[in-house]
Amino acid sequence: MKDKKKLIRMAGRIQEALWKLKGSRYLELMRQLTSFAGKLQEVTTESRKMGVSLANGWFTAAERCCKSVDRLLSDVSYYTSKIQQLTEAPQKETPKLSVLVDELNQLMQEFGDIEFSNPDNIISVVTEPITLEDVYLGPFKIELQLSKLSDLYQNSPYYIIALEPNPSATDEAVTHPHVSNERLCEGDAYAAIRSALQEGRLSDFFTMARSILNTYNPDSPYVSLDDWDGEACYECGYVMSRDDSYYCSFCDRVFCDECTTYCRSCDESICLGCAAKCENCEEPVCPRCTRLRCIKCKIVCCESCIEDGLCPDCKEEMENEDEERGKQVTEKRANQSTSGKSDKEIKVAS
Repeated sequence: MKDKKKLIRMAGRIQEALWKLKGSRYLELMRQLTSFAGKLQEVTTESRKMGVSLANGWFTAAERCCKSVDRLLSDVSYYTSKIQQLTEAPQKETPKLSVLVDELNQLMQEFGDIEFSNPDNIISVVTEPITLEDVYLGPFKIELQLSKLSDLYQNSPYYIIALEPNPSATDEAVTHPHVSNERLCEGDAYAAIRSALQEGRLSDFFTMARSILNTYNPDSPYVSLDDWDGEACYECGYVMSRDDSYYCSFCDRVFCDECTTYCRSCDESICLGCAAKCENCEEPVCPRCTRLRCIKCKIVCCESCIEDGLCPDCKEEMENEDEERGKQVTEKRANQSTSGKSDKEIKVAS
């Protein structure tokens, strides 16, 4: 008898929340209509501006009006859609207490037990532990706040709370591929969930929410299950998604962006620990490319700092030596030419 009285009290709280929800539909409709009327007024204003612009031949101003009208039409389309959803929704009769008690009984049969917090008007159920593709996520509490049910047309009145949190390594707010900050991404079930709440079909609502939690859609997760545990940078320990990690083939380890660079000779990713340096420009090079050494001074060079097997300093030094040798040869030939001419002049004079 005590349990039955408790169910009746719960049903009464639900019925009261549904009455408030019915009134909030009209309040939301009025809010949307006010916004819609404001956008129409802006369209009228732009129309007048367009007329003045054309009368004075101000085509630049007329073009600005066109762009404003185009933007406003997008807003008008949005408000039209919202208003149609509210006006076309069929008016539902608030369920009787007996019907709501039956819903609560069905809910207990489905989930085994339900919790009801009197001060906060919260109804909640707990799912079984959930595992998706070998990733253990634990049980979740689905918590419907009756005090927020009247906000259904603007916000979600329920929360998904992880009881044994195993959040994504890359985002602690994501406790399930489709739950972020305790909010469920409903996907295609959005309309069905709201319809169930509007009609007081609590069993259907909680069952649909549980079904989404037991399903993984790889096309629209907050964090992919492939990246759930993430990758820890070998150097600094930072946990990142696989897409943000870098593999160093020289030490066979994974690193984050801060602990990775690339070889300036072959462009291969390389960790800072395996990277050598070009001794000329001090840019990083991989161990494979350290074979590029100056044939004269033997320093390690990147591809852009070596030419004809020489580093820039040795190249310049060799060019200077060649230039000096060239000058010496030229001077020697000139001296030999002058010396030969003098001998001839001496003979002629004799």
